[in-house]
Amino acid sequence: MKATLMNDLERHQDARTNPCLPALFLAALLATTGCSSDAKTNGDPSTTSFNEINAAGDEWLELYNGGEKPLDLSLYSLADTDKDTGMPRTAKAMRFPPGTTLDAGGFLLVLLNKKDSTPGPYAASACLPGVAAGCLYALFSISESRGEAIHLLDPDGKDEASVNYPADLALTADSGLTACRLPDGHGDLTTCTATPGSPNAAP
Repeated sequence: MKATLMNDLERHQDARTNPCLPALFLAALLATTGCSSDAKTNGDPSTTSFNEINAAGDEWLELYNGGEKPLDLSLYSLADTDKDTGMPRTAKAMRFPPGTTLDAGGFLLVLLNKKDSTPGPYAASACLPGVAAGCLYALFSISESRGEAIHLLDPDGKDEASVNYPADLALTADSGLTACRLPDGHGDLTTCTATPGSPNAAP
């Protein structure tokens, strides 16, 4: 996600307590988070990947568009896996708001385990400390100890991308390490330095 959120939005909006922005500020926020209803998009969802995941401490994941065109994620959703069926658990899926666009070569940050929340989008002040990128919120959590699959579902429920979080990495909350792909969008998940909303880096 290429955006750096605007300071005037930060002054007018604390997204943690008031997710309902006035229309003009919401339009600006969507534009700066890579979400735009005006974007001309016809990207291929198969070029989008779960690029980085942190399942210990503050849980979050990052999507990356490795294609050459923006991808309209409107009404797509993210879901974890039902332990009983092994299928995407749609009951707690996070549905992307209309107008959500992931730019070509861009990153999109989603915070997990955000109970009793709405997807957003949220300004950087309501996301991760020290990270300039805005984010979205999801209700579900990822099991760091046993690992599990996460899914990107299209508006019809088709699984467009998925990844198994590797429990054998045994990362801790204070390690500053995550599971990511090196380089961005390629290969299996491996141990990396945490770089939410930015290109991945080896430890």
